[in-house]
Amino acid sequence: MQQPRAQGSGLWGKVRRSTSTLTTLTIASTSMRAKEELDAMLGAARFEKYFAVAGEDVERAVQLYRWNTRLAGAFHSQLSYFEVLTRNAMNSALQDWNYQECGHRDWSLEHQSADLLYAMLNRPMGQARKWARKESQRRWSGHARKNAPLTHDDVVAQLTLGNWSNLLGEALPVHRPNAQILWQNCLHNAFPNVDRGDQSREDIGKRFERLTHLRNRVSHQENLLETNVRRRLNDMLAVLRAIDESYPAWAMVGSQVRQVARDDPRKSWT
Repeated sequence: MQQPRAQGSGLWGKVRRSTSTLTTLTIASTSMRAKEELDAMLGAARFEKYFAVAGEDVERAVQLYRWNTRLAGAFHSQLSYFEVLTRNAMNSALQDWNYQECGHRDWSLEHQSADLLYAMLNRPMGQARKWARKESQRRWSGHARKNAPLTHDDVVAQLTLGNWSNLLGEALPVHRPNAQILWQNCLHNAFPNVDRGDQSREDIGKRFERLTHLRNRVSHQENLLETNVRRRLNDMLAVLRAIDESYPAWAMVGSQVRQVARDDPRKSWT
């Protein structure tokens, strides 16, 4: 009597194995095409990090990229609050001090900066004035302030978070000696809820520098895959609390940072 063929043997088995192999190759080919298209669309160097972290799984890499974009958007809102609140607090302290030093409150305008501030911020202030003039020229023809003379507010609005960070002396060590003097004579007044000693300047300065680095990554659409979200939020809230006890709660209204961080797709990967 003829013995039954083993499952998967004979012509049908060959067809099944061939079909399975073809399916695998098709999936691999499709995945490869998708990767090539994403490299062209997003930039190979940019997408490679997500692809590697996702274990070379294209679908997961895209999922991670989209999540990263959400996190960057959430952080952008928080950093916007942080930048405006700290800028205004520091500017107010600088205006009072600069007036005492040289009789001018509008310290960012030409020939109106105290010597110490000029030494620390001369080049950035010059660049900020240049950008502010361009903004004035670009205003539409009917705008009330088209080609208007620069104001202090125009220039201050053009200074970057990095410029403010430099005044605290932890971003560029070359500025540290001047920053220590500026803190003792002026900037400690912007942060009344911390001790006026130099340790407070150093602590706030380091937090500022970490947040400046984060802001740059967000602004340039870099990945935030290794960002410690909790610590960066703590940096923001600690600096804001040093200015005013009510600022942290105000800045966190509507914040999506913590929720987006909890949605990190890597938590569900096995």
